[in-house]
Amino acid sequence: MAPYFRKFRHQNRDFAIAAALAALLTAGFGAWMALRVAGVDVSQAVDDVGEGVAALLAAAACAVAAWRHRGRMRLAWALLGASALVWTAGEAAWSYFELILKQEVPFPSAADAGFLAAVPFAVAGVAFFPGRHRAASRLASLLDGAIIAGALLLISWATVLGTVYLAGSDSTLSMLLGLAYPISDIVIAVMALMLLGRTAGVARLPLLLVVTGLFASLLTDSASAYLTAGKSYEKLQLIDTGWVAGYLLVALGAIRAALSAAPAAQADDRPFGRWTLVLPYVAVTIAAVLAVLKNVGGAPDPFLLWDLIIVVGLVVIRQLIVIWDNYALNQKLESQSAALRDSEAHFRSLVQNSGDVVVLADAQGVVRFVSTSIDRFFAYTATELEGQAFSEFLHPSDRAAFAAGLKKALTASAMPVGVDCRFRHKLGSWTHCEVTITNLLHRSSSQALVLNIRDVTDRKEMEERLAYLGAHDPVTNLPNRIAFRNQVDEALERSAPGRAIAVLALDIDDFKLLNDALGHRTGDDVLGMVGGRLGKIVSAGDVVARIGADEFGILMKTVLNDDQPVRLAERIFQHFRTPFKVQEREMVMRLSIGITGPAALEDTAENLMRNADIALNAAKARGKGRYERYEPTQHAAISDRMDLESDLAHALERRQFVLHYQPAVRLRDGTIIGFEAFLRWNHPRRGLLAPGDFLELAEETGMVSALQRWVLGQACADGRRWQLKFPAEPALQVSVNVSQRGLTEADLVADVTQACTAAAFSPAQLVLELTQGATLEGKAIVPRLLELHERGVSVALDDFGAHAAPLSALRDLPVDIVKLDHSFVARMATSPTDATVARAVIDLGNALGMMTIADGIERADQLAALREMNCPAGQGYYLSRPLPVAGVDRLLAECARDGGLILPAFRLDRAG
Repeated sequence: MAPYFRKFRHQNRDFAIAAALAALLTAGFGAWMALRVAGVDVSQAVDDVGEGVAALLAAAACAVAAWRHRGRMRLAWALLGASALVWTAGEAAWSYFELILKQEVPFPSAADAGFLAAVPFAVAGVAFFPGRHRAASRLASLLDGAIIAGALLLISWATVLGTVYLAGSDSTLSMLLGLAYPISDIVIAVMALMLLGRTAGVARLPLLLVVTGLFASLLTDSASAYLTAGKSYEKLQLIDTGWVAGYLLVALGAIRAALSAAPAAQADDRPFGRWTLVLPYVAVTIAAVLAVLKNVGGAPDPFLLWDLIIVVGLVVIRQLIVIWDNYALNQKLESQSAALRDSEAHFRSLVQNSGDVVVLADAQGVVRFVSTSIDRFFAYTATELEGQAFSEFLHPSDRAAFAAGLKKALTASAMPVGVDCRFRHKLGSWTHCEVTITNLLHRSSSQALVLNIRDVTDRKEMEERLAYLGAHDPVTNLPNRIAFRNQVDEALERSAPGRAIAVLALDIDDFKLLNDALGHRTGDDVLGMVGGRLGKIVSAGDVVARIGADEFGILMKTVLNDDQPVRLAERIFQHFRTPFKVQEREMVMRLSIGITGPAALEDTAENLMRNADIALNAAKARGKGRYERYEPTQHAAISDRMDLESDLAHALERRQFVLHYQPAVRLRDGTIIGFEAFLRWNHPRRGLLAPGDFLELAEETGMVSALQRWVLGQACADGRRWQLKFPAEPALQVSVNVSQRGLTEADLVADVTQACTAAAFSPAQLVLELTQGATLEGKAIVPRLLELHERGVSVALDDFGAHAAPLSALRDLPVDIVKLDHSFVARMATSPTDATVARAVIDLGNALGMMTIADGIERADQLAALREMNCPAGQGYYLSRPLPVAGVDRLLAECARDGGLILPAFRLDRAG
């Protein structure tokens, strides 16, 4: 708003400056004419030039106003500017006679042509200012102006002008030109007066200034013509100031219009005012009386007669237009009345047959009108409720809500306010309704509160059904997890010291087997039976819910001692020893139960349910079919596992994994024949972690494949580097452990090939070590191993002799190396049986042409015993611990000093 006010203030300031300048110029011109400063000749020049300059200023201002507007307003100002410009030309002709030729201006002359030619432009310009929309209204206004103009001309002729012009005219042309001035002035004046009353808003002040200027000019014209016709017009007349003032007023009007620059012409079709209707007839009546008196008292005057005939004809045409206009208006009114009647009938039909009951009430809620549709919904007649308070038909518990809604509607005019309540049926039942209150008290057409009553019983029932489904399990009809959590929250809020709550989480053991064997429909039946049996076991008031696929929750709302949840768990186990009858067979459902509670004051529902789940998982991990109470250490273990899993997800890309290598040694001379790669995780907080700390987690999360791919690539790259730096015959081998998950990967062969190719490492020096469990599962494993063996990769059977491994594995698998399990090596000295088994494995490997490597050599006596058994190779802490890459480099450098890759300890033995 501030920019608008600043602009308005600047417009008023600029217009005030222009008005002040115009006033000063007019006053100065008038004073000069009166005082004749510097003599007659100079004053004459000032008179002629001043009038021309004033008209030229008006023309320029009108041109600017036309440029600033558009449409009819642009054309109106352009025509007014043209009128002023033509008048300037007439004034130039006048000045030529007086100032250049130094003679009196003849009458008529070229100047009169310019002055009179300005009249049509001025009339057209005034006519194009905003007026009426309808053609009939515009024509009526023009006819009114013409009638008044004709009547005024008749009155003027009958009183003054006729006598003067007839007496003072030398010729017919002089008489006609003399008449043209007052006639044109009268036409302009009348049209301007008629249009001034029809102009609105911003355009009124500019037009008022223009009309005032035109009046000043036309009065000066009339006076000048009167004096000229009477041979009494002289140079330097004071009345000449009227032309200067008139055109400066026109210029001010144009300046005001240019400053305001309304976006479009504003037309108006408001009814004519009383003075506008009466004015033409008053003028005609006066003119007719004067014409009759003039013609009766003397000889008939043809001018008066023809003027009167024309005026009467215009009046007749005007009346015909009025009659036609009235007829059109009556037709339109009848059409609108018919449309209104149809609309009213249509509205009445909608109200009476709509799905809502419409009630009109006063500000106090007293019923004034009821639609007939109330009979269909509530069995009342339309008049039974009239005069009674609407709230009397509402349920007592809903009346306060309705009163609040009514109060809100009274303060929020025309804004609908909705209230849910129950409305009494005539038979006494209650119907759920939605009442919409709209305040129309301020409208004269209604002056009432409109109450729309809609039966929402079906919607309420659907909402209740959806709410039930949203809070209950559809299979067991027990509360679901969300509803159970809400009830735990409510129970926590009501708990008190000495009266705590507890939560139990129950899971059906091996329920997936039942689903797979008997189908999901039978599984759903079993879930329903389990839920029903649990509901009979718990105490009254306690809650049983289904909170997972085969998981149930129990909320004990009153726990008086710590053993109470345990006794409930034992009672559940006892009742579940009774079998369920499922498809003509009896089945015993074993449960695992996690218990948390009694709850502390700071516990939340989410924490209690989480802790019960943690305890449940602990029960399943310890053998199923039992219960476990929650311990804080359980949560710490889970949190630790989650942290480790999160770190594991980024460990590979952050290059936190490293390989350590343990040498495999030929036992007869101590020559290093290869290295076994062991994966380590260099954790930023936990330090160096062995595979047992994270490998199971990697398999569960699916990371083991990526880890195995990395180990293969890194081990081949390290092995190739050692082969180049420490050449030996045969070349050093590298062994990589392959897990069960790794053997089942379809890309195992491609991964091994890629690792060897990338490192330029021969597949003949790569050994894949398999556990016994890995060799006995999966139909695709054996063909995959055979393909690798064909490509030169050696296969080692790790931990041989343990886990009851069948000897058929040596027959069916392409095994090149047998690794004697470290348990036999550890007990050889104390157990003849273990020593015998170790010797048998070594002899079997030698007989089958396989290299036997004894694992776990930790003492000198074990090394001696194995050498005595002709064991080809071995590895263990006694020979060397697993070393990082830098440690392997140092070990190989030390072994290679005297040629070959013999461990220093074996060199000492040989030297000794």
